Amino acid sequence: MPAERPNHKWIGRFGGLWIGAAGAVLFVYLIVVGAMLLHNGADVTVGLLVGSVTVAVAFVYTMAYRIGPRDTMTMSRLLLAFGLGGLIAVTLGSTFDSLLTKAAPGVGTAPSITVLALAGISEELAKILAVVLVSRKLADKSMRNGLFLGGAVGLGFAALEDLSYAYNFYANPPAELHLSHLGAVLVLVPTRAILTPVLHPLYTALFGAALFSSSRNGRFRITWRVVYAYLGVALAHGLWDGGAGLLQVPAFASFQILLAPLVVFLVYPGVIVGAGLIWIKVARRARWQFQLPVAWWLAPPPFGPPSPPPLAWQAPQQPALDAARAAWETAPRSAALPARQLPAPSPVAAPSAPAPWAQARSPWQASLDAPPPAGAPVDGPPPSETSTDTTPPAEAPVDSTPPQSPVDATPRPGRHV
Repeated sequence: MPAERPNHKWIGRFGGLWIGAAGAVLFVYLIVVGAMLLHNGADVTVGLLVGSVTVAVAFVYTMAYRIGPRDTMTMSRLLLAFGLGGLIAVTLGSTFDSLLTKAAPGVGTAPSITVLALAGISEELAKILAVVLVSRKLADKSMRNGLFLGGAVGLGFAALEDLSYAYNFYANPPAELHLSHLGAVLVLVPTRAILTPVLHPLYTALFGAALFSSSRNGRFRITWRVVYAYLGVALAHGLWDGGAGLLQVPAFASFQILLAPLVVFLVYPGVIVGAGLIWIKVARRARWQFQLPVAWWLAPPPFGPPSPPPLAWQAPQQPALDAARAAWETAPRSAALPARQLPAPSPVAAPSAPAPWAQARSPWQASLDAPPPAGAPVDGPPPSETSTDTTPPAEAPVDSTPPQSPVDATPRPGRHV
């Protein structure tokens, strides 16, 4: 079944590419021309902000463009998830990371490998809590909406995290890179921008889809699917951060020749490709569940086409109808369509006795039913029981003379005879 085509709006289907290209040009201009050539410190701040949020804004536009007329996700909720949800997730995530750092401090300024490996547990928990907060009063907790909200919160988290990394690199560039402050910005910001759409948005979108698909009657439930999704995204996140932490541990400095290719060419591509393939599979299933109600002619009532808004006296029946529709939309693909339930035949009442007025009979009707009295004449001659003559009776002669009218022969005066 083909995907539903959204309405044409704003700057078109490829508006995300235009936003990304415009942001890249503006970032290079602010850093190279404004900061390096003109030595304008304000351009550095604006350049860091533009370079950190451009890719995230481009993907949010693409997600908003994909919202069709039948989607229950609104533009305001999507932007709220990107802005406020990302801010809440960063705040909670930084708090959890600080607590882990105090529990397992690293060597010098570098965080410990334990904190980096457990960063996925803390940050993914913070992001999913933000998803739950921005999804309040959302009745349709479908897998598709979970992908939308999870991806938006992940993009907001990634944008703010990239901004913090860019500021730290600009203020304290790593000595091993032998780069200036602006040179470190030109290296870090594009690298983080490339990785923005394939890390946090994928993790949170998958986790949100699992959480939303496990909900029933508009309420979240903690099922094994949610637990597996949490452990999976936390493991992928921990492998990414832990791989980067291995290259910064002084104890493994002599093994960096072996660890660097292993991390760069095996761990990082494995995490990206694995998360991407799982996201594609989940997105296809979410699209199938979203498009299934379109084929309403395949579904018997009450799962048919959407009904108009209920009237005042019909309001108590609407929750039951919404629950039935939600159960149909969240049913697995292999579930067969329910058989049409025919109404039970009404019982046939036993025949009752005739009414008294129908039992009463007039004297004339009663006389017809009574046998004739003895000796009463019977119409026609009685049949002879002893006669054996089978000769038919002789027919009476027929007079063929035409009848003549009588003639009056009495003489009258004035008449000659």
